Amino acid sequence: MENKKQPGGWITTLSSWSQRFIPDAFPLVLILTLLVAVLALVFTESTPLSVLQNWYDGFWSMLSFTINIVMLMFTGFLVANSKPVNKLLLKLAKIPNSTSAAVLLFMIVSIILFYIHFALGMAAAILFGKAMIVEQDKKGNKLPISLIAAAGGFCIVFQAGPTASAPLTVSSAGHFMEEAIGIIPLTETSMALPVILMNVVMAAIFILVFPRLAGKLSLGERDEADQEVLARFQADVAAVQADEAPSMSNFAEWMDNFWGFQVFIGVCGLVMVIISIVKGGLTQLGFGSVNMLFFMLALILHRTPANLTKAAREGITSVSGVVLQFPFYAGIFGILSYSGLGVVITGFFTSIASGRLFTAVVLWFSGLLNMLVPSGGSQFIVEAPYITPAGMELGVDPAKIVNAFTCGDLLTNLIQPFWAIPVLGAYGIKFRKIFPYCLVAFGIAFVVLSGFFLLFMY
Repeated sequence: MENKKQPGGWITTLSSWSQRFIPDAFPLVLILTLLVAVLALVFTESTPLSVLQNWYDGFWSMLSFTINIVMLMFTGFLVANSKPVNKLLLKLAKIPNSTSAAVLLFMIVSIILFYIHFALGMAAAILFGKAMIVEQDKKGNKLPISLIAAAGGFCIVFQAGPTASAPLTVSSAGHFMEEAIGIIPLTETSMALPVILMNVVMAAIFILVFPRLAGKLSLGERDEADQEVLARFQADVAAVQADEAPSMSNFAEWMDNFWGFQVFIGVCGLVMVIISIVKGGLTQLGFGSVNMLFFMLALILHRTPANLTKAAREGITSVSGVVLQFPFYAGIFGILSYSGLGVVITGFFTSIASGRLFTAVVLWFSGLLNMLVPSGGSQFIVEAPYITPAGMELGVDPAKIVNAFTCGDLLTNLIQPFWAIPVLGAYGIKFRKIFPYCLVAFGIAFVVLSGFFLLFMY
């Protein structure tokens, strides 16, 4: 009997290939370091010793940038992991009364939270998704687990908002490209009107398409495995809802759980952030003000030192990769900048793209490179030294180059298993199960983003 090819075979193959041959982030940065060093030796007049010196000179040159990225991720995690945020998500999950309404609300909340901060988006993708599945199951609405997992993850494409790493970097004084492009406020990058309109158009299409596709793309009725997953989700939601009273048997424990000092300091800090924004406007937003905002919110939302330190211990693991890898990306930046390799690559870009098409080329190139360097902050270190000078030589506004990079970096996250690791782990499913939805989202995003950069943002 002839074997029929399974309809999802190529998806399984692609997912399997990615997981087998795309290494973890740290060995990847080591490989990239060696690759850039070899390119510098081949395409410039550098010697092995001079390339090594370039790498050495750059290695510790981005400590300020590194700590800013660390605090951006860390403070966002603290806010997302607070009880008030968790309880709000659990309440929202009880509102819908149909499958389509549940998918619609889930996507709207995920899009908004990802736009505000990556960590908040991930909180929606994991906790809100689980709660939505559990609460809707009580009402007889069987949401496809794979669709919720996919939607919670691919909404990361909307992270081109006020906390996107590249726009925040160039909006902060002393950033590593300041001599070349100056300081660019967020109002010209992620918060510019064309970028906002682009996000709105893409969000509208997502919201129209995926609730309708919920039934068509469903991978079948809930089987025994799904029932086991549902039981696990119910236990996870119940654990979040549990609210144990802290022990306050002595003065030390009372101080650990006293809310007054922490909330007072948080409110004072929040007031200062608001005052600085009112005085200077949105153009003053940068790493300092954004990190301060989320840090003060974390103090207020967690209320007590005991709650905050517990969340901090859990959140510190989320930034370990940045601490480990960013010095090596700074070393790559040193080779690109000091060896002349960046100038060579800049010349290549100016030779293959006109000013009219340059931002679209950056969008597509950044998307391809993101398949290998799946981190916006580290990828910007690698790309910025040559894409920004190349674009400026062609008369392209550097703000639009930053926007093109940011969107390209986010675009291929939709088909890159790396971004989905936290979601897949939380839901206990394989990447191949969510890939069909991700592929549809990628197609929509590719058309919308490419169209905007080709027609309006060039």
